[in-house]
Amino acid sequence: MKQKKRIIFQAALYAPIAFLITSCKTPIDNKVVNPDTVTQKIAVKDMHDDLSVLWSAIKELHPGYGIYTPPDTLQKVYNKTYNSINAPLSEAEFVDHVYPFLCQLRCGHTQIEHSAGYKAVSAAHLPFEVLVKHHRAWITTSQTPELVTGDEIVKINNIPVSEVISHGYDLYCGDGYNETFKELFLSEYDGFEDACNKYYHWTGPYQITLRTKQGEVKAITANPITGNSSQTQAVKQIDNYADWTEAKNTGRLPLRFLNNSSTALFTVKTFEYGDTLIYKEAFRQIRHKVIKNLIIDIRHNTGGDIRIAIQLLSYLADAPYNIINDAKSRIPNPALNHFAKYFDTSRTGGFNQGFQAGNKEGTWYHVDTKPVFGKVYGSLPLSKTDHFEGNLFVLIDGATFSSGALFTSALKAQRRNVKFIGRETAGAEEGCNGMTIQKLTLPNTKIVIDFPWMRVVSAAKKSTFGRGIVPDSEVDYSPEDIISKRDRDLQKALSLIK
Repeated sequence: MKQKKRIIFQAALYAPIAFLITSCKTPIDNKVVNPDTVTQKIAVKDMHDDLSVLWSAIKELHPGYGIYTPPDTLQKVYNKTYNSINAPLSEAEFVDHVYPFLCQLRCGHTQIEHSAGYKAVSAAHLPFEVLVKHHRAWITTSQTPELVTGDEIVKINNIPVSEVISHGYDLYCGDGYNETFKELFLSEYDGFEDACNKYYHWTGPYQITLRTKQGEVKAITANPITGNSSQTQAVKQIDNYADWTEAKNTGRLPLRFLNNSSTALFTVKTFEYGDTLIYKEAFRQIRHKVIKNLIIDIRHNTGGDIRIAIQLLSYLADAPYNIINDAKSRIPNPALNHFAKYFDTSRTGGFNQGFQAGNKEGTWYHVDTKPVFGKVYGSLPLSKTDHFEGNLFVLIDGATFSSGALFTSALKAQRRNVKFIGRETAGAEEGCNGMTIQKLTLPNTKIVIDFPWMRVVSAAKKSTFGRGIVPDSEVDYSPEDIISKRDRDLQKALSLIK
């Protein structure tokens, strides 16, 4: 049986303060069967009232309001969404109505969670997976012999694939105008399948028009997956680390040394408490082996504790540095708002422990951190030992997000000898909405909205508005690369070193 893959945008807790550092959640999984919830419908008035609460809260304090989408445009999308809800809907149907509206905020930290205990209706599984690029889709793995790796899907059920992809873009919110995260979501985490199920409600069989690798256009019929199935062709997996030796004592963060070379590869996953000890050990080994070329892999680093990112940056920046330039809110104190009863009180308490209202600056209010939170503003010191000063190469992709993107932006601004390789980051280079990610529970449906309270301004010296960090060397993947797990980014880094 095909298993639903899940993307995890890391939430970082810092005891005893119950707040979140620039984090996000997993996409909703509508593949669990619970027949008792299939026929349950929500009254139109209850949905309208919940939508009104959400919209009013956004207008009052959401830090992304009006940044990437003008307020009048948001109002029009809200009105359209409100008016489209004119009959009782299931919870899943209500969520599917709300998500396209919410995505117009263009904030990757604003997502939807189902109500507690909710179980959704099972949905059909496509007999293939895809690689989505530039609004086109190619077959990667397939469970039917009529579809071959590398075939391009042109239409499904007479709908152009570009339309399916466009609707898939509305299933999960992202920062700014970036598309690499949307492509990754559709490709790696069954977002393409979700678009087929949630928007078109296709159950199969599927009428598919495809273009083969040889350029032939043909039509086939494919059935959904039932029971156990496997890929139709065996694919030899590439060992990307055959010529590397993995270091000891670096725990969950692999450090590898290229054999007969002065090159190292350090994989930096989501920033978690305890990683600072691994950094200390890793950079000690890097210095001991006299490494001249260091590759930092921050692909799929979806965030975590920004204070841990600060510690990593201390080994890599050229001089005393900063990780962010500012954190600010739209009202004097985000904890004092008109919707406090709908927010998680424990997170509000955590915010009050770690932050305090600062001065008004233009239309925004600066947010200060309290000593218990730690220092995030101003000049931060370099590591006194094992600072790396050689050639630095950083691997990034469409899931480099949140604190991962803030780290990358700060590194780009404060390290001269660095090259970025891969694809545009999911997190916008100029910053994001985060620091505290609240939970707004809508009163009638009990659906929960991940709701950031602050705007975080990155350390970027210059950036393209609404776009992520763009690599110096952009790397493109083929469907064959995906199924064989060939690491084109790493290969590119090694070619630049040579």
